[in-house]
Amino acid sequence: MNRLIGPAAAVVLAACTTIIEEPNALHSFDVALSEGDNLHTGTAKAPVDYISGTSCATQACPGTEECIGYCAISGVSCASDGECPTGEYCAKICAKPVYLDVRALGRDGLPFPDAGDLWVHVSVVPGMVPPPYRYFQLDAGRIEKAKVYIAQAVGTSHIWVEDVGMGFSPDLYGQCNNGQDDDNDGWIDLADPDCLQADDPRESPASFATGLSPPFYFESPRIWHIQYTDQVSTSPLDGQNVQVDEGRMVVTNIVANGFFVTDLDFQKPILDSGLSGYYNSFFFYTFNKPEGIRYGDVLCYFSGGVVEYEGNTQMTFPTYFGEEDEECEGLVVPEEVPDPVDVTDLIRPEDPDSSSYSTQVMNNARALEPFESSLVRIRDVDLSSRYIACDSDEDGAYPSGSDDDVCRDACQADEMCTQLESFFKYSQLSAYAAAGKKVYFGLDMLKYNMPLDIPFIGAKDESANCPDQVDPETGKVVVKNPHKVTIGDSVFVEYTCPGGRLASVSGNLRHIYLCDPKPGKKESCSLQMTMLIPRFDEDFVFEDR
Repeated sequence: MNRLIGPAAAVVLAACTTIIEEPNALHSFDVALSEGDNLHTGTAKAPVDYISGTSCATQACPGTEECIGYCAISGVSCASDGECPTGEYCAKICAKPVYLDVRALGRDGLPFPDAGDLWVHVSVVPGMVPPPYRYFQLDAGRIEKAKVYIAQAVGTSHIWVEDVGMGFSPDLYGQCNNGQDDDNDGWIDLADPDCLQADDPRESPASFATGLSPPFYFESPRIWHIQYTDQVSTSPLDGQNVQVDEGRMVVTNIVANGFFVTDLDFQKPILDSGLSGYYNSFFFYTFNKPEGIRYGDVLCYFSGGVVEYEGNTQMTFPTYFGEEDEECEGLVVPEEVPDPVDVTDLIRPEDPDSSSYSTQVMNNARALEPFESSLVRIRDVDLSSRYIACDSDEDGAYPSGSDDDVCRDACQADEMCTQLESFFKYSQLSAYAAAGKKVYFGLDMLKYNMPLDIPFIGAKDESANCPDQVDPETGKVVVKNPHKVTIGDSVFVEYTCPGGRLASVSGNLRHIYLCDPKPGKKESCSLQMTMLIPRFDEDFVFEDR
């Protein structure tokens, strides 16, 4: 075998190598914190305070956070709803500023002034940058003390600066709306795939050059940060993965598909800081009955994805540790499970015939929002006396104007009526609060106080709470249970029961929001329900027992 060694080998290798000199171009960004008044970065052992990103529409921000406003869809800075396009609202959130010195760098690693007046996109990972601060413009490839607001950053976070081929200038209609082919690629304005919208100030393609700031070390949020909102169907951290490792978090209820937790540090109407209290309870959706969790247990840590389900903030696929886990070493066990908070005075009636009905419903829902998933109590409640199955053909549909639809509407309007489909599918019982509103109770945890106990619709009541009604004078059966009623051309199964008055009922509050909230639009939904999930039979306190 022939081998090339020494100088001859070097000559051969050099002859097979082609070196191509590429022109210098934008490669990355150097991102540094400006000198002077800047957010402290913290350390892994001494992290800085969590920046809430919560709403400041109705109250001041925590600590030294600043309140900033932006139109919820267009992202334009605003101070009130009137400054936003029709239908949008001015979202106001708490954030903190960071000041950045940014330099564009070429492939050679040196400053690259040819980047010119390039617009760059700013984000914090993990976390958020409010829309008005997601872009800034360089000058000759650099900028000093660029002000960027950040919020909801947790753990080790970095600020990212990136050339994404887009900018943000609401009053600027430049390259993507000037009728010219600015980048000479044969495409003009919005026909050019590099123009993302009419006010995109740049028609040329993105380089996706990127730069990262030094690391920030943030504390984790508390349950309050996940729950506090001036809305009723959204969380500030909706769609994000979070971890919570602070708080006196006690398990207040366990149900078939999850459990409820309350942070006792926030179990008061006003916090020591002057901010609104409560917003301190949370539901963990575990699909099946949770293992290793008991009523009164204490958590030291949990993590998972925050989601909204029918207006309720909850966590799916949660990971959690309790007082018996090694990860909770040194955990201080709090007091017993807190007593339910009486919310009877917040159960306000609404007028369906009023032109302001939706507003009434929304205002009442907001009044109860601080207690979502918390243990609450409602006094003076009448149980249903009618139970009717309105799905006569059992197809799960209630076509508008059909007999099934008429039956369902009549039952919903009847203060004393429970629809049996909800009773079976969702284990829900309707009741009427003396305060003047229909409410609902979950029945999963009841053993002895079931007002109606039937294995299927049409079966005999096994609880003996809904017997046949007999005329006391003649002894004849006046109303047989179950019996059938006719609506239009359809026949429906119904039970008529004595009902009963509860001195009070307690349970974890679940708010049901059945509309589809539109991002950036003000919430307005009249299809809402107030529901309690009792822990055990003793949560039903009867007046006559």
